[in-house]
Amino acid sequence: MEEHIALLNGKLITPFREIDKGFVLIKDDLIEKIGPMKETVIPEGTQTIDVKGRYIAPGFIDSHLHGAFGGSVMAATENDLKLMAQGLVRCGTTSFLPTTLSAPWDDIIKTVDCISQAMKKDLQGARILGVHIEGPYLNLEQKGAQNPEYIYPPDPDQYLPLLDKYPSIIRVTAAPEVPGCLKLGRQLRKRNIIAAIGHSNATYQQVLEAVENGYSHVTHMFSGMSGVKRIKGYRISGVIESTLLLDELTTELIADGHHLPPSLMKLVLHSKGRDKVCLVTDSMSAAGMGPGRYDLGGLGVIVEADVPEEFEIPTQKDNYVAKLSDRSVFASSVSTMDKLIRNMVNYCDLNIRQAVQLVTYNAAKIQHLEDEIGILAEHKKADLTVFDSDINIKMTIVNGRILYKSL
Repeated sequence: MEEHIALLNGKLITPFREIDKGFVLIKDDLIEKIGPMKETVIPEGTQTIDVKGRYIAPGFIDSHLHGAFGGSVMAATENDLKLMAQGLVRCGTTSFLPTTLSAPWDDIIKTVDCISQAMKKDLQGARILGVHIEGPYLNLEQKGAQNPEYIYPPDPDQYLPLLDKYPSIIRVTAAPEVPGCLKLGRQLRKRNIIAAIGHSNATYQQVLEAVENGYSHVTHMFSGMSGVKRIKGYRISGVIESTLLLDELTTELIADGHHLPPSLMKLVLHSKGRDKVCLVTDSMSAAGMGPGRYDLGGLGVIVEADVPEEFEIPTQKDNYVAKLSDRSVFASSVSTMDKLIRNMVNYCDLNIRQAVQLVTYNAAKIQHLEDEIGILAEHKKADLTVFDSDINIKMTIVNGRILYKSL
């Protein structure tokens, strides 16, 4: 039996335009029609919901997160993924890429297998799009909060069986200057897997080689990457400058109000253009859980709200950050997608439509998924988020089903 839901009297963000006083008609798991209210035709038996002028947007897409709401990706259990999926919809996220950490290879295999099996099930929450492998093929000098014990160069005898067995792997982050990572990039491109530069000490020349060998994206801009340095008095560009310069590369921002000041986020948007950038949480299990002590890949983490007075955003109640226990580096984030959008509006001079594009269409396009998600249009997947002008989430719809409602 066909099921219809009609969202009425909303401000639609497609996200290329806004339609004031608009409607969205959902049939089963697809969007059947959108438009202004004057064009509304509601089939008999349709469930109608008046959103009373609130925004209706494509569901938010998070392509990089290690955990949330008490669930950890590396725990490799269906229950952990369920905790994440069910928590994420409360923040407007309708789809996500569970992301691994550098760990014993058997643990990574177990995690990928768990995610792959969970993709076949109904978690009653945000939908899993696939697996993002981050580590172990990173540069130790840019390890960040990755466990250095499990960082090493790639071996085809190790990764090819994994790629062969699990088509659910749709993104891999690696450091292209590490021996063997260019060959890995070629394998990823051959399989239509997004190859991302991350935790890398590459120079500009090495980044060019990476692009020539399949790399198209850069993981968490400014975090775990080289900048300009001097060699024998000469300035050598790093991953930061290369990313800002090369049109062939897209990138992502952790806009949690801690990882990057507004000035750097504005610089990226100005240099790359808003169409080449998406937002990610890079969150860990403590996201949505409050302050305290946690674990990330075997490393101790403290979650708190304090920031240096020199930082461009002052300390705010409830704006928490995760750091390794010695407070030397950030350890993922504890943010959620609704907060990222709010920060881009409040601190980076974007309007709501522009900020929403960063977590919908842009995120989908970077993963080559824009034919299915990220846009309010006929025949796209019925993943939608309803929120007010302060980005408070009021409803989240995944695959045409209302999974969160607070109207």
